[in-house]
Amino acid sequence: MSDFLLSPLTWLAIAAVLLALFGKRLHRRAKWLCQIVVVLAVLACTPLCANALLWLAERHPGIADCSGAQDGWPIVLLTAGYDRPPRSVDDDAALNEENFERMDAARSLARKDPASILYVSGGGRYDIPESVILGGLLEQSGIAHERVRLETRSRTTWENAFELRGDIRQARLVTSPAHLQRAAIAFRAAGIATCAIPSESGVTAMSGIGYVLPRRTAMVKTEQALHEFAGRVAYAWRAWRLHAASNRS
Repeated sequence: MSDFLLSPLTWLAIAAVLLALFGKRLHRRAKWLCQIVVVLAVLACTPLCANALLWLAERHPGIADCSGAQDGWPIVLLTAGYDRPPRSVDDDAALNEENFERMDAARSLARKDPASILYVSGGGRYDIPESVILGGLLEQSGIAHERVRLETRSRTTWENAFELRGDIRQARLVTSPAHLQRAAIAFRAAGIATCAIPSESGVTAMSGIGYVLPRRTAMVKTEQALHEFAGRVAYAWRAWRLHAASNRS
């Protein structure tokens, strides 16, 4: 439901329906508001606006990028979801593209630090956990079986952190740049110190007139950025409530 409300298409559809059905009866200010929403929704579907929002979402102030000082910290790869239900534990085609980008970053770090343990965290909403498929791919790529740990129960970023807190106290977080800030809030709430290993940026450079024309791919980026902004607010509130409850007890 939250993703539905964060989509520019939802805003556009609601405003357009109100204007079409009740345009003549709407109060002038309400009519102006609907018209503004239509314009903003169209702008939000352009690469120019979408990449600006995603660029902002990819900033992670207060989270240090991992340096040599964190060598030996466990690597935590956070899964990113499925495009469709998986058919088997070898069905890597069911994983979305972000999973492969994050996996590449985690694998590269694991090869540079061969003594490190690599946790793959994420269960997903289907019978076969995402971490099982990703863990298998990492082992096939040469990461030793004994170095890979699977966390298969979590379904959200918040659950990723709290499922792992009994196993680790520090983490080199590997996830998409836009997701890092929200993930760090969750891991800090769970008492796990973190540094950041962002995967590939989703921001694309400006190129031609198409950058200001609405596109489906731009709408997806806008939805991703808005999802992360809203998620940060929600997670910060949860973390504050958890901290307040612990202080009272």
